[in-house]
Formats: sequence, structure tokens, C-alpha cells
Amino acid sequence: MQQVDRVLPEETFLLSSPVLFVAQQVVDVIQSILNCHTVDMLAHGHRSGHLYYVVGSGYTAEQEQYWRDIGGYFHPSEVLGDAAYTRLGTNQEVVIAMDRLHTIARLGKHLPFPASLCSASHDTETFLLVPLFLEQQCVGMLMVAKASSEEAYTPEEIAFVKAVTAQTMLLIEGIHDFSAQEGKKNRALAQQEVSRLAGEFLTLASHELRTPLTGIMGNLQLAQRRLQTFKGQLTPSSVQVCEPFAYVQQPLAAASQSAQLQQQMINDLIDDARIQTNTLPFSLRPEDLGTLLREVVVGQQHAAPEPPITLDVPPLEPKVPILADAGRITYVLTTFLTNARTSSPPGRPVEVHIRVEEALARVSVHNEGAGIAREDLDHLWERFYRTKGNAVQHELDLSFGLALYLCRVFIERHEGNVGVQSAPGEGATFWFTLPITPSLGK
Repeated sequence: MQQVDRVLPEETFLLSSPVLFVAQQVVDVIQSILNCHTVDMLAHGHRSGHLYYVVGSGYTAEQEQYWRDIGGYFHPSEVLGDAAYTRLGTNQEVVIAMDRLHTIARLGKHLPFPASLCSASHDTETFLLVPLFLEQQCVGMLMVAKASSEEAYTPEEIAFVKAVTAQTMLLIEGIHDFSAQEGKKNRALAQQEVSRLAGEFLTLASHELRTPLTGIMGNLQLAQRRLQTFKGQLTPSSVQVCEPFAYVQQPLAAASQSAQLQQQMINDLIDDARIQTNTLPFSLRPEDLGTLLREVVVGQQHAAPEPPITLDVPPLEPKVPILADAGRITYVLTTFLTNARTSSPPGRPVEVHIRVEEALARVSVHNEGAGIAREDLDHLWERFYRTKGNAVQHELDLSFGLALYLCRVFIERHEGNVGVQSAPGEGATFWFTLPITPSLGK
């Protein structure tokens, strides 16, 4: 093999801090919605055109570091071939199978580090490549990897990726224009405008995702109802027909659950965009915190009996009156319980306590799981906070680093507080407080 020299990173706008922040959210959204293996954003060097890793979704920390290390060693035409590279240069997407790519081994090049983490080992993948244009120049590409099939990417999936990519590049172009103009005097104004554009992008992207998902969920529910109706019409003599029902019901139920999870993710994105623009709706009404808590516990136990939940409500506090938006408080309770049950060891209960201390009601949710590292504790409530290569983070928040942030905002809007106590190997206790309203009566 020949030794290959690396072209050092150039001044490429896609590698700037504001773009990295936006790009990470985009690849996370696409990877989740398409349920694909990985999604990457790659930049072209301004002068040499060599490939550089920007951000990715679906990688371990080690794999992500590999793609950073490999940056600058290859020109895209070497990997894709001249025909595919030319097509990208004319702003057209490319669908290409792994066996048609010129991988490191096939190029006969030797790198100064092991290539064992290279995704070339996934020989059954098919890639969707969408070019990224800035000021009429191709500055990079978005690369989606899925398992190969007869139709790896449907026309709807390709249209979705192209639409999100186009919206993303409009946002990046706005960031680029402001960055080119900003100086010491207008730096704050530029940052404010970038935040506004990011909020508008999240709102637009969220609504673009919600519309088709609503149709998918409706069709799944219709299919499940028709299946149940048909099953109820079977006679005892039709017993041979009953067995295949399980094979149909299980994938329908799994698809419905996945659609509901994606619906919650989209709702979180919309709520976050509303928070950033100060348009988040709140409807405060007299509520009983104990009743809200019992409803969430019963709902979770009904959906999944394991792990068990123990609820501790003092008998002297039959009612805990609060002034609250019931939907927002239910979201917080559901998030805390879901996180705790995901992290809990098999067979070990999740403990839920409610206490009234002077003018405050305190709810705590404890699990006996692996606990949370100290360096993560101070950042769990931050917007878009996600630790790299840490399974605990995925147990804590499956919504792009937004769920715990939204919990904090919702509770603070109720004039309460949130917190967590944990240490590695000692489980975790998430808690929040809310002011009680004695005037509402018990």
C-alpha cells in the first residue's frame, strides 16, 4: 500500500461553532425519523476539496473520532467515482451501495492509524448523498446510511432529506452572512438573529415532520381496529387462522409504539421552538398533584408492569392542591418515571414519594440503577445536552437532549425547582417542587 498524505484542515465555514450546533440537531432528527444506521455531514475543503467530518449521528465516541482523524486524506471523487461526484456537483442526490464505493482497502492507501472502526465493514449498507450548496458552491454533503434492500430509500424519504437539507442550508447561509459582517459592536445582534433563525427552523422542520406522521399513526390505528374486528368475527372452527394474527399484531404494535415516540420527539421540538420565541402556551387551573401523580403511575404500570412502581403518599395529605397546567406537569411526571424505569435493574422497584413541606410540594422519583457521573450532573438540565458514548444519557433522554430541559422550564414556569442526586453505582433520585395553594382547599 502507498502512504497517503493528509491535507490539513482548511478554513471551511461548515466547521465553525454556530454551524456545528445546528448541524448536530439536523443529523439527529434525520437519523431518528428514518431509523437509519448513521447520518453524517461532511465538508469539502475550500481549496483542495478534500473531505472533512463535521457532525454525525448513530456513532460511538470511538467511531466518531475515527471519522475526525480520517478528514483530509481523501477527495470525494476518489471514494465515490467521477460520475457520482459530478452528479453531486450539479446539485443532484446520489444513491450508491457500499460495494460501489472505493474504500480505504480498495484504494490501496495506508493510513497512520487503524481502520478497524471504518463503516466499510457494513457491506450491506446503501448510502443516500445530498449535496450542500452555499453561495452557489458545493461545500459538502449529507450522507445517510441504511441497510440495503430492493428499495433502500423511498421517494418520500429522499424528498424529506432534500427538504430538510435545503432548509438547513438556508439557515447556514444566514449564519454565514451574519458571521461575515459581525464585529465587536454587532456580535450580540448577530447571535440574537442566529437564535431567532434557529427557532424558526425548528418550528418549520417540526411541522414538516408532524404532518406525515399523523397520517402514518392514523393508518396504523385503522389497521389495528380492522384486525381486531376481523378476529372477533372468527368462529371456533377457524382456529387455524388465529395463529397468524400474532405475527401481524406484533409488528403493528411495534410500529405504533415507534410512531408515538417520534410524535413525542416532534412535540418536544415544537415546545422548544415556542420557548425560544416566548410563545409557549400555559393554562393554569386548580389541580390535585396527588391525583395527577396516581394517574401517571397507573398508566405506566398498565402499559408495562415491570419494573414495579411503589407510590408513597402520606395519609395526612389526601390532596395536594396546586395551580398548574396539568398537561405540563403530567409531562414532567411521565419523563421522570420513564427515565427511572429504563435505568432500573430488573425486578427492582422505582420509588415515588410526595411530601408537603410548609408551602411546597416535593415529588421525588428514585431508581437503583447505575447512577450518573459527576461531570454530567451539572449539565443534565441544559438544552440539547447529550453525552457522547454514554448509555446513561440515552436512558435519561431519548429526545435530542430536550426532555429534561423541558421539564426544568415547565417546573420553573410554575415557580418551582428541579434537581437530581446521584453517584455512580448508587442509583439516581430526580425531584421537583411546586408551590401549594391552600386557599383551594383540601
